[in-house]
Amino acid sequence: MTLIGEFDPDNQLLLMQGLEAAAVLISTASPGRKEETVSEGFAMADFVLKSGPDHITQPLLMSIIQTLKDRASDRGSFPDYGKVVAAPGARDRALGIVRSVVTVVDAGATPDEASAYKAWLLGIATVVAQAGKEDQGFLGSGGVMVNDAERAELRELAGLLGLEAPAV
Repeated sequence: MTLIGEFDPDNQLLLMQGLEAAAVLISTASPGRKEETVSEGFAMADFVLKSGPDHITQPLLMSIIQTLKDRASDRGSFPDYGKVVAAPGARDRALGIVRSVVTVVDAGATPDEASAYKAWLLGIATVVAQAGKEDQGFLGSGGVMVNDAERAELRELAGLLGLEAPAV
């Protein structure tokens, strides 16, 4: 059993940043209207904070969720997701975080916990991909829930995590 507190402070931060990085990869793959990016950020937060019951048998994930809840009650807010996604080099930064996270979680957690964490990241990315309608036309007509750019990013993320890409 591994808890986030068993990692050194730098790696604790990295494990927390991995959640946002998985989402940012999808949001930067297909930049849309500001409203779409905001809905993707809310989808990520909602998925993470409500996923506790699904991961009750995963101490690492539960400890991360609890840490996030504690931070939310202490600080009351999280970084502006739209600004994070729009920052220069956001995709490259997110890729670097995901690569580092894989190394850290593989070295510091049990194989089952590492696998669950990686699957959770891919779940976050999938929810973000499905959060907003992409490629809309005039006045929001047409569009798809997940476009080719997001599917490609999901495949790349799954490959980095050593997982199979979701069928979306």
